Amino acid sequence: MLTRVCFLRHATAQEYELGLADADRQLTDKGLRQVRAVASFCERQSLRPDVLLTSPLLRAVQTATVLSQHLRDCPPPETVDWLRIGTPTAEAWRAVQARQARQEGALWLVGHEPQFSDLISRLLGSATPIVQVKKASLSCVELDADTLQHGQLLWSVPCALMG
Repeated sequence: MLTRVCFLRHATAQEYELGLADADRQLTDKGLRQVRAVASFCERQSLRPDVLLTSPLLRAVQTATVLSQHLRDCPPPETVDWLRIGTPTAEAWRAVQARQARQEGALWLVGHEPQFSDLISRLLGSATPIVQVKKASLSCVELDADTLQHGQLLWSVPCALMG
């Protein structure tokens, strides 16, 4: 049996130069448009999470919330600390494994770079990054549900191609 883990990198957020703490940076108008475009794309393609997990950083929470508000039958986001910036890849990998062991269906994660590139690469069997995840892009990895090893990248769609 196969399972899917999808990665949605947060949309465009306020710049660092504004003097805000990184955790407090929120989505810009462009970022809000990007998330609505992702939701519209997912609606057209019949893509929906069974579980939607997000980093606790504001821009990720906003991305997940706007997605769930604009994508029909999308579950509300659940905030998890292991998706925050700086979580070691091995720790995030164990958290994905533990979560998938408890549930069936598509697990969607909303988070950050470089964590997503590292984690996707790990799921694909590489110890070093072999992908780069752009803002507001959606990527999907398919894994054997029993071992959660040696995944296959099914697709990765940047927001610019979702319109």
